[in-house]
Amino acid sequence: MDHYEKLHTLRALVVDDDPVICEGLAMALEDEGFEVTMHMRGANAVDAFDEISPDIAFIDVVMPDMNGLELTERLKALKPSLEVVIVSGSPSSENIIRAMQLGAYDFLTKPFQPGSLKLCLSRFYERLELKRRMELAESRHEMLIQNIPLFIFRLREDFSLGFANRASVSMLGYTPQEVLSQDNWIISRIRMRDRARVRNILVNAFDSHYPLTVQCRLVHRRGFDVHGILKTLPAPPEEGLRMLDCVFMDISQRIYEEQSRVQDEKLKTISSISEEVAHEIRNPLMSIGGFARRLSAKAPDFPETEIILRESKRLENLLDRIKGYLEAPVPVERRRVSLETVLAGQVETMLAELNSEGISLDAACEPGLPDALADPAMLSRAFGILLVDASRVLNRGGALRVRAFEAGEKVNTTFDYELSKLKDIDPERIYLPYEAGGYGLPNCYRLAREMGGMLSMTREDGRVVFTLSLPKAQANARR
Repeated sequence: MDHYEKLHTLRALVVDDDPVICEGLAMALEDEGFEVTMHMRGANAVDAFDEISPDIAFIDVVMPDMNGLELTERLKALKPSLEVVIVSGSPSSENIIRAMQLGAYDFLTKPFQPGSLKLCLSRFYERLELKRRMELAESRHEMLIQNIPLFIFRLREDFSLGFANRASVSMLGYTPQEVLSQDNWIISRIRMRDRARVRNILVNAFDSHYPLTVQCRLVHRRGFDVHGILKTLPAPPEEGLRMLDCVFMDISQRIYEEQSRVQDEKLKTISSISEEVAHEIRNPLMSIGGFARRLSAKAPDFPETEIILRESKRLENLLDRIKGYLEAPVPVERRRVSLETVLAGQVETMLAELNSEGISLDAACEPGLPDALADPAMLSRAFGILLVDASRVLNRGGALRVRAFEAGEKVNTTFDYELSKLKDIDPERIYLPYEAGGYGLPNCYRLAREMGGMLSMTREDGRVVFTLSLPKAQANARR
């Protein structure tokens, strides 16, 4: 027993129609610390088996009602982990081989010697220790697979899933049970633009002996994209179907950072061009406006002067917007902010204007939404920009859907509407910085970046979705 850390009193079952052998073996086992139950008939042992639940059984081969091999088969069916020792006065090689095939691990020859029993029990303890280590290894492997921050799943050839770890919840918003119960779940969650390409990779992976890798987007339960790298590994077949072990690694943050760097360069270019344009046209514009005002005073009935004045005023307003956009950012005060409160305030401010434009607004926050780490004034301004711009670009009858929810270490707010409800505007120009009617996406994007967040836009299936993503406030962050 030195090899085995005993976690409970071990139970032994002795089945032998010879009462002397039965009692002698039971006494020897009790001396070894076992809790022993004896039966002289196999049928009685089967009836009482569930109540006994032994760890080891010593079974005589030759018995009147049920031979030991049949009893071994029935008891192993009831408890596969049961260790069985066959007891026989003259064990034949045929019986020994059959007993081993049925799951017995050892045999004793009657009359047994104390040394033989000790050797048999020593092997039993070694087997228990090996089982314990295997269970521990399996438990650690299970914990690793379930808690690793990668979505791991097993894909069958018919595209059904045989396994999914708990990362499906944190990464995609679905429980493993939901993932496994839906046909073609993984294919349905691949973004439509990526679907055909990824399906082809997966089909080829079943015929490949090497891992294959593809970058793609999976759609979160809440509708936003999760950018990632999908890697396949051949797996043992199951029920005649070929299998793939697959790993999906979330690289959304890296993608957002790359997009941020590209967008920053674009904004720097826009700023440089805008500053040059504003400088070059302001003086001539002021001269033209002054000339038009003097001309209007001398000839008030001259209609062309009104056109010149109106266009001059429009260009002056444009220059003011450019100047406002190019102003240095104000200091940022990031602290715990109730995103729900800030959003509710902006919705209340904009509701009348949206209603007057014939636009319906459906805004909701996830219950128990955590606070965001943000600048309250900047956050309010960013929400205002997105709401104002929606009212500007949507036709009457359009619908704006706003949702706020937790996504890992982020708190996201989405502004979602149908492209078919847009006014006669090129979607690519909706959020340029100097279009009349609003600051547009670049300014909102800048606000998000200054707060340590990210603003992204996706267009898919006839809808446009703007997602403002902010860090989730830690428990010790000040309000």
